[in-house]
Amino acid sequence: MNKYQLRYTADEARNPLLAEAVLKTGVLVNILTADVEYAKGQMVVSVLGDEKKQKKIVDYLKRQGVEVEKLTGKVVKDDKRCVECGQCYGVCPTKAITLKDNTMKLDEKECITCGACTEVCPTRALTLKR
Repeated sequence: MNKYQLRYTADEARNPLLAEAVLKTGVLVNILTADVEYAKGQMVVSVLGDEKKQKKIVDYLKRQGVEVEKLTGKVVKDDKRCVECGQCYGVCPTKAITLKDNTMKLDEKECITCGACTEVCPTRALTLKR
């Protein structure tokens, strides 16, 4: 399983591209986050299966005009710089970041490596390693 960011314009959004991709390729997809507007859309999805299956659905989506980017890497926390302010918690779309006993914890399995947390961190304690 790998995670991918999908971006598309209104032209591509007129059809149920993701549903068609699943039906035509037989590859299962789980939507992790979605931001869809009239003129554009962006999703982060996890694609199940081996590399061959993933390539199959990625190639299909690209032929339909969807911009596909494989999300790799991980978010790394510098404990010396982190002040446990919670700004990262507020922007995490998958709630991979939790605050417990005034300590920030990151669940790498839930993290989609979108980088939203790294952008809002005031001390730059979070970095995205690709």
